[in-house]
This record gives sequence, C-alpha cells and structure tokens, in this order.
Amino acid sequence: MDYYITLVLDDMRLMVARYLYLWFSIFRYSMSRDMEYKANFIGSLFVDAIYYIVWYYFFEIIYSKTTMLGDFDREAILVFLIATFFVDTLFMMLFDGAGYLREHIRTGSLDFILLRPVNSQFLISFRYIRSYTLVSLFILSIILYNVLTTFHPDSINILNIFLFITSISLGTLIWYSFEFIIASLTFFLRDFRTGGWLNHEIMKFSMRPDSIYRGFMRKILFTMLPMALVASVPSRLLLYGLTSQNQKYFIAQILIVCILLILTRIFWSIGLKRYESSQSYTGPVL
Repeated sequence: MDYYITLVLDDMRLMVARYLYLWFSIFRYSMSRDMEYKANFIGSLFVDAIYYIVWYYFFEIIYSKTTMLGDFDREAILVFLIATFFVDTLFMMLFDGAGYLREHIRTGSLDFILLRPVNSQFLISFRYIRSYTLVSLFILSIILYNVLTTFHPDSINILNIFLFITSISLGTLIWYSFEFIIASLTFFLRDFRTGGWLNHEIMKFSMRPDSIYRGFMRKILFTMLPMALVASVPSRLLLYGLTSQNQKYFIAQILIVCILLILTRIFWSIGLKRYESSQSYTGPVL
C-alpha cells in the first residue's frame, strides 16, 4: 500500500514540475516578446496608470459628497481599490488566455491546441501572459505599503498580509472561472460574440464595495455571481484581520472557488464533446 501511495505522489510531483516548467517557459517567451516591442511595453504601463487614476478620482468624487460608502471610509476605500487592481493585474498576468477561447472555437484554431501533448485547458488558460504586469504589481505593492503605513499601521502583520495574498489569489480565480465558463458557452452557442461584454459587465460588480449592495442583490453577489467576494474580502482581511464575519467571508471564498473550478472543468469537458473541428482555419499555427 505504501508503495502505491509513494508512486502516486511521485507522479504528482513530476506532473506539477512539468507544468511549472511549461508555465515558466511561456513566461520567458512572453517576456522576450514584450521587451522586443518596448513601446508597447511602456504604453501598456501607461494605460494601466490612467486606469488606476480614473478609478481613484471616481471614488474621490463620491467621497466629496459623503464620508462613508457602506462601511468603507475614504482610507479603507484606497485599500479596496488597490485590492481590485491587484486582482485585475494578476488576472491579466496569469489568465489572459482564457478570453481567447471564444475565438479559438469560432475559427477552429482550437484544433492545434488540442493536438499538443499537454492539458488543453491549462494551455488555453496560461498561453498568453502579459509580462509587463510584474511592474504593475511592484508599483501597486509600494502604493499599498505607503497607504497602510500612513492610515492603517496596525494592519501590517504577517497574518493579515498572508490572508490578503491568499484572498487576492482566490478573487483572481473567481474572475478566471467566470471568464472561462462564459467563454466555454461558445461551444454551445457557436458565435457567442457577446460573451466578452457579458463577462466584463459581471466583473464590474466586484469593483464596488460589497456593503453598498442590499437585499436580494447582495445575496446574488455572494452566491450565484460571487463578485462581492473578489476585492472586498481581501481588503477587509488586510484591514481588520480574521474577525468572525471575515472568517465566514474567507471560508465562502474558498468554497466558491472550489465549486467554480470544478464547473470550469465540467464546461470544458462537455464543450469538447460538442466541438466540431473546423477545416477552414488558415491562420497561423498557435
């Protein structure tokens, strides 16, 4: 019995090592590609900076009329905004490829991905990496540190930071799951061009503090469309630690991510059975 357990564990370690190597290979290629076109690299950073500034002033306008937004004051909303930007940046860095699934299905270029000797869902999800986001993550980390040391110095401890990083990762996986599931609907609807718009509109709910939602809408955003868990939970964990309420939010985040990841696998597996190879694709081999 011990022999078989050891054999299984060895196989799992080899598989993890293989896919980590593959991801780093994709990342190195993406880095070299992005650095080859330095204007695009710098331009992407500039666009991100404009995006951050616009959202900051959006909330500044709101706080010029009120002192609280739900239970978020002006200083707490800064942490919430940075948490949102972290999720957005991590999503672009890790899972930008998920959004291209619609085009792969529509054009038939998915054929070439399915022929590769690796897990096709992994390759679809991770094949496009925006390496410039490393710079964005570094800048956001500096801004977050300055905000915390200025307004919330008591929040800086190992546990809160660990909870924040974990919760941000879970929030990113929620975004990924919805992106992938909605893109997978193209297997069934074929020319599902509105999928990108639909996913973008759903994600917008995560860019407002959870406490502004009430009643039925709040229940929806914590369950069926759990966007309220994406950035609000990480910011609460960082600011206030693992309180009894935050503990419930954190557990809910973990459970929902597990369910959503299983659903991505189900949609992918069923979708592949319905997929009809296109013989008309004449584009580059991806």
